[in-house]
Amino acid sequence: MIRMKLFGILLLTISFTQCKSHKFEQTPPFSVKSATYTHVTGGTPGNNTLDLMIEFTTEKDVQFEAVSFQERTIQPVIEQKGGKQYLAARFDTSTPNSKKKYDLELHSDSKKEYGNKPKEEAINLKENEAIIVYKVNGKSHFYKLENIEKKESVRMPSAKPQSNQKHL
Repeated sequence: MIRMKLFGILLLTISFTQCKSHKFEQTPPFSVKSATYTHVTGGTPGNNTLDLMIEFTTEKDVQFEAVSFQERTIQPVIEQKGGKQYLAARFDTSTPNSKKKYDLELHSDSKKEYGNKPKEEAINLKENEAIIVYKVNGKSHFYKLENIEKKESVRMPSAKPQSNQKHL
């Protein structure tokens, strides 16, 4: 099951990296009502996330495959809150290396690989821009979302340790 999930994420990442050769859709089959992002810290020690919430409406059957935001890509989920529909992308920022994953350019002569630098991403997004990868009728499309509002950071209260011992 985990292998299938990793394979699916790999396919999404490959399709996203290919989007530089695709044009961004100007009129997607969904309407974005609002888009905000928040840095969330706490709950448990070392727990940090970047939460991107996109309120949207649609009349068509749209399958959201990936969201890329602040140099991270993840498969989003659709959430319902207060009669509104949201595309939610929650990026784990807990680990220091969670921001970028690089591909290295390999050379047939291993001596020429010394000091190999990672490739830079071809698509440069601003801090408040995201790319939404979605499918309609089996065909992938790309939409660039701009002017995402940054909300104040949220600090969650620390969770108290749970004990399995019963006190008599």
